[in-house]
Amino acid sequence: MAPRRDWNLRMVGAAAARRLLPQHPDGTLDWGTIRVGHLDTGYTRHPIFGDWAGDASWLAVDAGWNTIDDTADAADPLDYEGNPGHGTRTLSVICGDARRLDPDDVTTIGIAPGLPVVPFRCVNSVVLSRERHRRAVAVAIDRAVAAGCGVISISLGMPFFPAGKSGGMGDAVDRAYMRGVIIVAAGGQVIDSVTYPGKYNRTIGCGGVTWQRRIWQDYRAGKELIDVWAPAEGVRVADRFVGLDAKALPPVEGDDPGSFSPGTEADETDDGDSGSSSTISGSSSSRGKLAKSSGTSYATAHVAAAAAMWLRRRGDALAERYEQPWQRVEAFRTLLKHRTAARVQGPLLPNGSRLLTIHRLLEAPLPAAASLRPAAADADKSL
Repeated sequence: MAPRRDWNLRMVGAAAARRLLPQHPDGTLDWGTIRVGHLDTGYTRHPIFGDWAGDASWLAVDAGWNTIDDTADAADPLDYEGNPGHGTRTLSVICGDARRLDPDDVTTIGIAPGLPVVPFRCVNSVVLSRERHRRAVAVAIDRAVAAGCGVISISLGMPFFPAGKSGGMGDAVDRAYMRGVIIVAAGGQVIDSVTYPGKYNRTIGCGGVTWQRRIWQDYRAGKELIDVWAPAEGVRVADRFVGLDAKALPPVEGDDPGSFSPGTEADETDDGDSGSSSTISGSSSSRGKLAKSSGTSYATAHVAAAAAMWLRRRGDALAERYEQPWQRVEAFRTLLKHRTAARVQGPLLPNGSRLLTIHRLLEAPLPAAASLRPAAADADKSL
């Protein structure tokens, strides 16, 4: 039996969670002042993110930044070796709306369609193998905080680096944490060790599960640093948006923490119906497609969207209950790990981490401030 094409949305309770959020008169979600910073390869003008021609996309591109070229243009040029288009795919899981491609498609793709996301282009490859790559992430974290992002999503990583060679990434995590910003980061999957920045104490580390609720990528080292597990295998995503005149190179498959299954969508639902390929003609020179992809990159996107929904739902209560901004992060972590989520199939996990269940998260009582303790600083952490 194959999974439904929207299995990931059903598993995390996305639709039930959206019903708990305020709406505009036209039925779209009212996000208030919530913004998510998205650190990746940048964005492409895919129609799944709204009406670009009418300047009505919900991606806050004017607030983003390109830390590679030090410019305000975070668009992904797709013309480099590495993981071109990775940013578009992860973005689509956070906030894409498939109804922009097909009005009859009710599965939406994104956990939080219409959520304002600020894109940052800081890498060509999802593997943060050099100190300059980690430095670019540090710069983007600070810029995302300055742009008013209450959540930062990082589907990038490196399992280890020499002491003193973090590029300031740990320091940037510490600064964001003390401001109450929830940083969600991928666990990775190339080797059996969790990656930085997901391995940092003050981020929310994300592991992946299959549609059968089993761990998709297990870890021999660092599993205790995974705070939550979310869908990571065969997740429906937006493919890269490429103009006919653009030079685009294919992504490297299997990189940590994101892999890609190229091609248009062809899913099998659990009732035997075959899904068709979805495309749209946005102009005479471009089109948007859907595909399936796997990686802890997509688990991270699910959790980042959930964090934004939680802040929107509980924002006033958080301000009243917690005097210290970092307590918001620890309250979120506590609820993910101990109060709201379903169990992952298999043996009990060493730190009690569980499966993301968003509607339960949004309805759960907040933990008492006195029960929360700050996580250890990350400035000097390296392995």
